[in-house]
Amino acid sequence: MAIFLDSGFFMGLIHKKDKNYQRANEILLELKDGLYGPLYTSNFIMSESATLVAVRTDQNPIALEKIKEYFIGDLQIGKKLLSDSNIEKLSWDLFIKLNSHLIKKNKKKKGESEKRRKLFSFVDCSNIVFCQERNIINIATFDGHFKGFINTIC
Repeated sequence: MAIFLDSGFFMGLIHKKDKNYQRANEILLELKDGLYGPLYTSNFIMSESATLVAVRTDQNPIALEKIKEYFIGDLQIGKKLLSDSNIEKLSWDLFIKLNSHLIKKNKKKKGESEKRRKLFSFVDCSNIVFCQERNIINIATFDGHFKGFINTIC
């Protein structure tokens, strides 16, 4: 058993005004107790988390230093998986597949209802690929769209 850590989880750890702050910190305690096994994240999550924290905290230097520490410092949580050409290709393939409804032109017939789905980000697709490639069965996330792909812990 293992768990992948998503950017929303890291955001919840950092920003006290984040709606998931309390739950993210509860999950952190569970992770430290080894409840989900080895911890993983990725270089894509590091990049996305740094940007997310910078935007949502108005570039608060304390928050930026803390998110850095979670990825490359004394607070580091889990092993950071690095992408390679195979991960990138599989992520692109999944990104296009999951977003094909947005890529195709809207050819809706008159009177036909249209079901809208949220865009899957490239990073979210890479999360799924990293998990599939490493047999990681859980993800710490607050994004509901991972359901059906991987067991979500939120």
